[in-house]
Parts: sequence; C-alpha cells; structure tokens
Amino acid sequence: MREDDIVVTGLGAASSLHGVVTACAAARAGLARPRAIDGFSVVDEDTAEPAETSGFPHPFCTEGFQGAARRARLGIAALEDLLEYSGLPRGELANSALFLSLGSSYLQEVPLSGPRDTREAWVAPSETPAWDAVLKLLLRGSGLGFPARHRVVRGDEHPGSLLAVGEAVALLRARAVERCLIGGIDSFLERGRLETLSGLGLLKTPNASVGFMPGEAAAFFLLERYGTARRRGARVEAVLGPVSEAHETLHRFADRPSVGMGLAEAMQRALGALEPETPGLLIHNLNGDPWRAMEWGSALVRLSAKAPVRELPLWVPAESFGETGAATGALSVCMGVRAFARGYAGTRHILVAMSSYEGRKACLVLSDVIKGGS
Repeated sequence: MREDDIVVTGLGAASSLHGVVTACAAARAGLARPRAIDGFSVVDEDTAEPAETSGFPHPFCTEGFQGAARRARLGIAALEDLLEYSGLPRGELANSALFLSLGSSYLQEVPLSGPRDTREAWVAPSETPAWDAVLKLLLRGSGLGFPARHRVVRGDEHPGSLLAVGEAVALLRARAVERCLIGGIDSFLERGRLETLSGLGLLKTPNASVGFMPGEAAAFFLLERYGTARRRGARVEAVLGPVSEAHETLHRFADRPSVGMGLAEAMQRALGALEPETPGLLIHNLNGDPWRAMEWGSALVRLSAKAPVRELPLWVPAESFGETGAATGALSVCMGVRAFARGYAGTRHILVAMSSYEGRKACLVLSDVIKGGS
C-alpha cells in the first residue's frame, strides 16, 4: 500500500447488541434483541386496546435519559469502545478531527408544514442548538479533546458519515491532522419522536404490517494515513476506497414513488471509480419502509445493464439494530471492516450505499487491507 492510502484503524459502537465486536458478530449470526418500548403504545384497531410497539433500545446506557443526554450517553459508550478497540491513548486524539452526524430534522418538520422540497426541509447546524449540547456532553463525558476548528457537527441522515469522508481525506492528505474520527449518533426511541413517526405512518405497529422498527445507536470509525498508522503499529483492517454522492429533489413524502435515480447515480460513480475491480457485497439501509424498498429495487434495475449488482449478497443493518438514522452509515462501515478482519466478507471490496429520506445519497467502497491499495 502507499503511504497516503487512507486506512481504517479503529472502530467503536454502542447499540442494542452492545459494542462493535459483539454487535457485528451477532449481526453476522442473524441475531437481534427487539423488545417492547417502555412508555409507548398504540391503540390496536381490531381490539381498541393499547398494544405494545417493539424497538431496539440499548440494553442499559440510555434508560432514563432523553434528548441530548441520551445521545451523549450512546456516543460516550461508542468512543470508549473505539479507544479499547484501537489501543489508542486518549491524548493521541488531540491532533485529530471529529466529524459527527446527529440526525436531520426533516421528519419532525413534515407534520408541521407538510411535504416540501428537500432543499427547503434542510436545517443548517447553527439553527439546531441541541447539536451543540450533544457535543459538549460528549466531550465532557468522554474526556476527549479535539481542536475547535476541526469539530464538524452536522444534521445528516444515514449518508452523513459517508459524506464526511471526503473532507476527512482532504485533511489527512494535507497533513492538517493526524487522524479523523467519523461517526453518527441517533435515537428513534423518544416518545415525541415515536409519536411523530407513528403519525407519519413510518412505524411498524400492530396496525401497520410494514414500516420500520425504531432503534438507537452510536458508531465511529477512525481514519489515518497508512504511513502514520504503520509507524505507530496500529491495527489496519480496511482501506478506504472511492466515495461518491448524489442528490435528488424527490423525497419520501413526494406525490410519487422513488425511481432510484439518485441512488443509482451515486452507486454508479463509486463502481466506476473502482473499475476494473467489482464489489462482492452490498450494505444498504433498507428498513422495512416500502418507499425505500422501491428506491432500492429501482436503483438495482437502473444499474443492471452497467454493473452486475442485482445478485450480490446484501446486508441490512436494520435487521439487527432497527432504524438507527444518522448512526447507520458508520455502523455499516463497522460491519464491513469487521467482515474483513474476521475473514467472512467473501470479497475484496464492499460497497456501502446509504439513502436519506431528504434526497441525499452516498456510497463508499471499503477494500480488504491485503488486497486494497496498490
């Protein structure tokens, strides 16, 4: 590999299946731990009685916490997991950049103002003070410090962690920082959010046989230049490959179904940059929502004439963790990297494809550390 290749040297997660090693092994085995959501139920339309709704809460670290504190608890647990996984002393992160995705306000805005163009639904970070509260609690609770100029907190959905990779790579190759920590934190298990999602018809409940099961998670991955990682004897388990993105104005609450145009465009760009190699595994954020299933299926059809992706194995994080929103991109990277580390990926390259309800799409190629690079 080249000195400037960007490699993954650390992983961390906090989820319904605990930390990154346990969670990825459990997901590989097809395990899941859904349970009834405390304090939330719907009225069963057949019996007119309250009926429980299931989700994927963290088994202990978020109980009794809401809002910024709940997300910070998840993030602190994931960061502790990453430090243990990487063997990196806390002080070594002083000259590092942090890219953190904390979820979009898009779904909360829909019932207030009705469906709208995705560009209007977007809210800039400065307009959401809660994100600053999460960051402050996260840094205080973890005891980690990052230079203020290299803290990037944004409101992205599932593609957020992938969209941050381009900025991170630029910083690393310019030697502006030694490492970049990229991650996401989200929770769909707070009562107000559950009521909104139920009202929008997105939740799977006794009254709705299709929809997603809410979850919560935090996930992070650590990036370094290969030369830096090699000199400090870091564990290097994957090479970062091509990243691509696309945007389309067709959003979840548009008056017509998705035809997969933006997602197919992002996937095609990533696949084109990887040629002549091809991925042997896909990871995507299907979640049980028919709209997203239509988008995914349509994207595969659009790509079928250009790339043989329709028959590739597909991993879906929501099957084991529920809908984890902004944490899904980083969680998917963790799953892919662990597959390389444990030798069950069955391929040299993995394509991670993330789609948001707002219209943003992003793809990332992960390559085997032995076969990746040149």
